[in-house]
Formats: sequence, C-alpha cells, structure tokens
Amino acid sequence: MEWRSPGSLNHRLFAVTLLAKGALGVVQLATAAAIFAGAVDRLPALTQWFFRAELAENPNDFLATRAMSLAGAIPTSDLAFYTTYFLAHGGLHIAIVVALLYGAVWAHRAALFVLWAFVIYQLFEWLTIGGVALLVLTAIDLTVIYITVREQRSRALLDP
Repeated sequence: MEWRSPGSLNHRLFAVTLLAKGALGVVQLATAAAIFAGAVDRLPALTQWFFRAELAENPNDFLATRAMSLAGAIPTSDLAFYTTYFLAHGGLHIAIVVALLYGAVWAHRAALFVLWAFVIYQLFEWLTIGGVALLVLTAIDLTVIYITVREQRSRALLDP
C-alpha cells in the first residue's frame, strides 16, 4: 500500500485512533456528569450490587474483589477538580475529533496543541502526585500525536 493514499494503513490507523479518542472523550464527559451527579458516593453500593452474583459464587473472585476495592478507594476530595478535568479533557477531545472528521484546515495544528498541552499537564501532575493512569493517558496522547503528525504530513504530500 502506498503511504499517501487515503486507504493507506496510516490513514486507517489515524481514523481508528480518532474514533477511539472521540469515544474516550464521551466516556470522560459521562464521568464528569456522574461525578457532578454524586455517583462517587453511590459507587461502592453499585459495584457491590453489580458483582453480587459473582461474589456469592466465589467470594475471592479477582475481578469482583478488585472492582470492590477500587470503588471504595476513589478519593472524595477534589471532586470539583476531577469534574473540571474530565469535562475539559473530554470536551476538547470531542471538539478536535469533530473538527478533524470535518476536515477543518486548522484542526491538525489545534489537535497537536491540545494534545501537547495535556501531555505537559499530565506529566507535571504525575511528577507531583504520581499515578499510573496519568502515564497511560500520556502514552495514549503521545501515540495520537505521532499518528496525527504522520497523517498531517501525508495530507501535505497529497495537497501540493
């Protein structure tokens, strides 16, 4: 396959990554809404209800016990920060994904700017508070940056 063709592996990878980033944005917006609605307080009870059959069958089930542990360990302080973070992160990603899908001229540069801003912020947060989730989000963002740059270069070669 030729690198520059719209059906190339790079373009398909870009499209899949873009859709995944959009789906992640939707999940992040839903998370912000759930935190705002007070779901964090009800999460341990909801998790216990969801896994009740599995725990009745096997009280040591790995997935069920891990989910119960995580549901009880969610920090309830700084919920305003988490709500704002998920709202901003999800909203910006969805806006960028929509702009890229519609082919807006400015979208590639805006996507790169937003992604780099999040990478820098996430690394700063990781250095100050730690957390594997921040590293995972940063790795995903860096991958999307790489694929976006390749797609942008590919489009530049197609549009002389």
